[in-house]
Amino acid sequence: MKIQLGIRGSEDAMNHILIKIDDLTLMTTENLFLAGEDYRIKTGKNLAQLLNTLSKDHEISVGQNVAENIESELSLKNNEIKKYVK
Repeated sequence: MKIQLGIRGSEDAMNHILIKIDDLTLMTTENLFLAGEDYRIKTGKNLAQLLNTLSKDHEISVGQNVAENIESELSLKNNEIKKYVK
């Protein structure tokens, strides 16, 4: 199964993170542009853990720009998303 990450919003404001698994698309519930820093940091940690778990059995694909935007917005520092860039 291939898992893809995407973002919803504009260049100026990322609103949601999208996780596409085959025909299913999941989206973060809170608007990241309006959410506080604590929520974004918590979301970043949870997303990194989810991807690490899923990557054991599935291929994860993320574009370079998407990975950079997500890591920047969610204050991820150790290339937790960039390591899935294809």
